[in-house]
Amino acid sequence: MKKRGRVYNRIFNPKEWEQVCAYNKNLLDDWLLELKSKKTKESTIKQYKNDTRILFIYILRELRNKPICDLKKKQFRNYSLWLSDELKLSNQRVNRLLSATRSLLEYASNEEDYEGEIEVNYASKVKGLPKETVRQIHFLTDEQVEKIYNYLIEKEQYQKALYLSLSYDSAGRRNEIFQVTKDCFINDDKMTNMVTGKRGKEFRLLFFSRTKKCADLYLQQRGEDDVKSLWVKKVNGNVIPLSYSTLYTWCVEFADILEELEGEYISFNPHSFRHSCLESLKRGTHYICRELGKEKFELDELKLLANHSDISTTASYLKDNTEEELLTAFGLM
Repeated sequence: MKKRGRVYNRIFNPKEWEQVCAYNKNLLDDWLLELKSKKTKESTIKQYKNDTRILFIYILRELRNKPICDLKKKQFRNYSLWLSDELKLSNQRVNRLLSATRSLLEYASNEEDYEGEIEVNYASKVKGLPKETVRQIHFLTDEQVEKIYNYLIEKEQYQKALYLSLSYDSAGRRNEIFQVTKDCFINDDKMTNMVTGKRGKEFRLLFFSRTKKCADLYLQQRGEDDVKSLWVKKVNGNVIPLSYSTLYTWCVEFADILEELEGEYISFNPHSFRHSCLESLKRGTHYICRELGKEKFELDELKLLANHSDISTTASYLKDNTEEELLTAFGLM
């Protein structure tokens, strides 16, 4: 089964990269320096680098390692087909890789050092794939979240366990979770510091016993430091904040852990914790329900937790149980 977040690792390898023609490597280096000089975000530059390396590995394997300036529209169209048909990437992912290619060639066509070599941006003549309007939502059960959590605790990976637990307790978005500071756990609060959500809305995230217990373990393991952020790493003995993308990387690791524990891969992302929290609370299966002695939470209560302005938005986060309810009504479940 195809795994999300593994495309770059499946394609790129140092041995093949050594064989990529010098022209393509030099062009990439020049482009990345240009992006850096324009103060492009570091994360964006890294993504462009990874995406372009995939292109050059493809050229090495399939197009006899030609310089990219020798390629025509047909070769870029075949690259698009390879991404979608061979690698089974989503339309969105294919379009992003094509976008990186177009941007690279646009730079080269306007750069004096490559004058006369790339006069036409043939990649721009390859149409992107249609937008996939339906995004599949993967819900995790309370038992599955607990399995991942227990695994992380057993391995003493307390910071990762805290991210998982806080996300599942609070139904917070990744960006909101990333803003949480350590002070709220030191002060023994029931809610986090103020975070900023969509459309500039400010609020605090709620958390419960599992998160508090895990936070205590993590902060004890972390020790004393002056960094306010909850999410940090040690580099050469110094404590520095983690990058935002790290939380996504952890989620990819969680999917691998769950596969190891259950024998089946489930493709989920950080937003799945938000959906799963609300769905489990609605069904009464969330550990919080057992802890509070509450049968289940109503939709208007979930709206408050999710910090939604409209209850219809909250409803859209939940599973469509129409078929299940129909079968139950006729005694077939």
